[in-house]
Amino acid sequence: MVTLFILILVFIVLAIALVIFLLKNDRGKKEPVYALWMAAGFGILGAVAATLIEKALIPLSSTRVGTPLPHLLFSFLGIGLIEESLKFLPLAIVLFPKKYFNEHIDGIIYFAIAGLSFGLPENILYTMQFGTKAGLGRLIMTPIFHAALTSMAGYYLAKAKLAGRSPFTIWPVFIAAVLLHGLYDFGLTSGVTVFTYMSVIITIALSASFFHLYFRSQELDEDMGLSAVGHNEYCRACGFKNSQHYLYCTHCGQRA
Repeated sequence: MVTLFILILVFIVLAIALVIFLLKNDRGKKEPVYALWMAAGFGILGAVAATLIEKALIPLSSTRVGTPLPHLLFSFLGIGLIEESLKFLPLAIVLFPKKYFNEHIDGIIYFAIAGLSFGLPENILYTMQFGTKAGLGRLIMTPIFHAALTSMAGYYLAKAKLAGRSPFTIWPVFIAAVLLHGLYDFGLTSGVTVFTYMSVIITIALSASFFHLYFRSQELDEDMGLSAVGHNEYCRACGFKNSQHYLYCTHCGQRA
């Protein structure tokens, strides 16, 4: 019981630590606190909705070890579609027109928070239901799995907005997230060694991609003058020295 409690505590601490890291290293205008809580709320609601929809549409027997592989793959692709849709689409619809959704890094921050708040209850419930061994496996394999998938689509959503493109242009990235999600679950449950290795590769690649996109977002925002470093060394409106690297010039009040 003590080990189980420690595992659950580690899941919570990791999620909080990642959010702190994302927000602390945001070099642009700070996000509204209520909007960050909104993203977390969307993730939790998505997790509840996903549980209900999957229970209604996908028989538990079709996701167990020993299920014929084609049926198993189809079931997990369905789960991937349900979960990625519920994590991403409602928040995207709300965020895309908002004025504060105006930096590349916003696509990582908001959607990572939604993914974390979606995955955290899942990890905790899974650990409580199947025990310490299962929880330890998820701690190793999936601590930021949902955050990485959702923020991947979020990054390209922000990129589309800043480029003046329609949000519908990111559909290939969303489909990729669905496929990666389904293939990951399928590989772990298949009982086939090569598919299990595929799942390990997917989760490692997603974790690496998450941090790559985060730091890439910082670079793009800096290049566009949306960051408190780089172009913001001098105000582009009045030329005044912006020694504190504020996003808005203290001399003329314009974006620096």
